[in-house]
Parts: sequence; structure tokens; C-alpha cells
Amino acid sequence: MDISIILVTHNSERYISSCLNSLAKAIQNIRHEIFIIDNQSMDKTKTLIKECGNAVVLIENNQNIGFTKAFNIGLRKSSGEFILLINPDTIIKSDSLLPLIDFMRNNSKIGICGGRLENADGSLQYSKGSFPTLSSTIFRMFLPRPMRKYHLWGYNNGGKCDWVTGAFMLTRKCIMEELGGLDETYFVYYEDADYCLQTQKKGWLVYYFPEITACHLNPHAISKRSPAIENEIRKSRLYFFKKNRSMLSYSILRALTWMFKT
Repeated sequence: MDISIILVTHNSERYISSCLNSLAKAIQNIRHEIFIIDNQSMDKTKTLIKECGNAVVLIENNQNIGFTKAFNIGLRKSSGEFILLINPDTIIKSDSLLPLIDFMRNNSKIGICGGRLENADGSLQYSKGSFPTLSSTIFRMFLPRPMRKYHLWGYNNGGKCDWVTGAFMLTRKCIMEELGGLDETYFVYYEDADYCLQTQKKGWLVYYFPEITACHLNPHAISKRSPAIENEIRKSRLYFFKKNRSMLSYSILRALTWMFKT
């Protein structure tokens, strides 16, 4: 199997059909499998997925267990050389994913690749960034959320970077297996940056590959959701610092986070 594609859905009826239709075109002549793990959707998401028949494997959770735990369910069932993480609101615009796969095969030190993301109107969408430090995080806390984590430049040319977004990320199955999948302490958000950091600690590179383009229809929508989800985002950011930064940095950020609720 060349590639295992893993999607996590939750009330994704507006997007899932377009996502799967774009995948069907992009993976022609590529040995593939598609796993969709649904976190207790209450809309028509599961019905639309089932209309695809045997083209996808649907796994239904009886509660919303979060992104990372759901993703790891699909990972444990996968058999591809590569794993594609893709959000259900992402539409692949390129004709094929094969150039991305070939690029990874021809560059044995690259463990993770992210493509170019665009908004629905065709404008650039930020999709890569530097690993957060205390100073950069404090500064960015006062920026609009869509700009907080990301590089705001350098999207025309490919190259190494710290991390790429999990909305559209290709990685090697062997790395996922070595790391035990995504860190399930993260319910949502920051798990992609953490995975890229742990991958680089193992000696692999992360690369931005703009030759493959996808449209991410509803970026940062999670910031518009309930206060409970906003709280999960704050917890994820703090956990990233607790895991990967000094205790002093973590303590300062923790105090600022709950003081300003941002």
C-alpha cells in the first residue's frame, strides 16, 4: 500500500463529499486506503460517507474523543508506506498526489511534507510556522488568531521549516509507529506542531512542498466554537510548553493564559 489517508470527522456534512471527491481524483493509480473516524456526528456526515461504499472504511465513535485519539484509531489499522492527514474541509486541487509521494521517496531524510493551502477565493492560507517560544507566543497572543502560529511569508518556494499544519500533511508510517502516533494528551490543536518537533528530534526534516495545492475551506473555524473548545485550545498550547519548553516558560505562559483568557 502506497498511502493510507486518515480523516477525522465531526458534523462535517458541509464538506466531506467535496473532500472525498477530490481525493478520488488525486489518488488514481496510487495504491491507497481511506479511513474515516467519526466523532459522533449528529448531522448527515456518516450517511454521506456510507454512500461511498467500499471506497472508504468508516469507524464510528459513540462520543467525541478528540482529534488525536480518533486519528490514532485509523493509524493502527493503516498499512500504507505513507500517512496523509487531511481535514474533512480540505479539497485537493492538484491532479495527483504522486509528485508529493515521489518527492518523499527521493529524499530519504524528509519525514514530513506539507503542501500549499489556499482559501476558498484562491488567496494564500498560512500553513507553516516556527516552533513557539515564550517570547514569540506572548507577542502573537495579541494578534488575530489566524496569524498567531504561522509564518506570514515564504510560501512561493519549497524548503525546510519547523512545522506544517495537520490540515494537509504527508508523513512516513515508520515515524508514526516509532512515536506511537499523535500525542493523545492533545484533544485538538498544537498536535501537528508537536508531532513535527518530535519527528525532528529523531533526525528527520520537515518540508514545505508548494507544488501540491489544496483548498482549506474553513480554517480556524474552531476559534468560533464553544468556550469549552476554546479552553481545550489553551490547554493544548500550555501542554506543548510543559512538554517541550522549560518549567519557567510554562509557568509564565500559564499565568498569562488564564489572566487574559487568550
